[in-house]
Amino acid sequence: MYEYLELLRYIAKRAGPFGSLKISTLRISKDISDSQQTISRKLREMEQQGLIKRATLPTGLLISLNEGGRKMLQGLHHDLKDIFTTKVTEISGKVVTGIGEGAYYVSQKGYDFEKVLGFNPYPGTLNVEVVMEELAGFEAGKEPIEVKGFKTDRRTFGGITCYPIQISSVKGVLVKPHRGRHPEGIVEVIAPVNIREELHLVDGSVVKIK
Repeated sequence: MYEYLELLRYIAKRAGPFGSLKISTLRISKDISDSQQTISRKLREMEQQGLIKRATLPTGLLISLNEGGRKMLQGLHHDLKDIFTTKVTEISGKVVTGIGEGAYYVSQKGYDFEKVLGFNPYPGTLNVEVVMEELAGFEAGKEPIEVKGFKTDRRTFGGITCYPIQISSVKGVLVKPHRGRHPEGIVEVIAPVNIREELHLVDGSVVKIK
């Protein structure tokens, strides 16, 4: 039944859980990049399985979610909510070498780190390779702190989303630049001190972010 999820979401987004949608299979086909024949087949099957109600109009179709369709979307919603709101208080990662942008951005005078975070960061970041699924759980439910971006005559510097953390004895902030270029799975940490030197870390060192 999960092959019908895209269509169910499409109907729900446009009609709501209890409303009706007047539309043609051609319009749906263009919107979700599937053939009219496939759309027509799926709609028939969805009606047969109690996921939707469907009526033919002179100009197309009148479609609405049935109880089965609503329950299916509600079940998906609850599953995803559980995944992304699971509270993780600690994740592990491996120290890696960054691409050199951290020191440049952290040193920019336009970022008011001291006012927002309570400290002026060391001009550099600790780069840590983490598992993205674990990171999502770690961030879920935590209220981020936003450092605003700014503009100069030459360029625009994007904002930064921050999460207060601690690595061993060092308190710092996990930063997610809105315009960052790090590959997926690499996070940056800033602190008032050079974290590598303070904790005697090298590439490959395993750290716990709390």
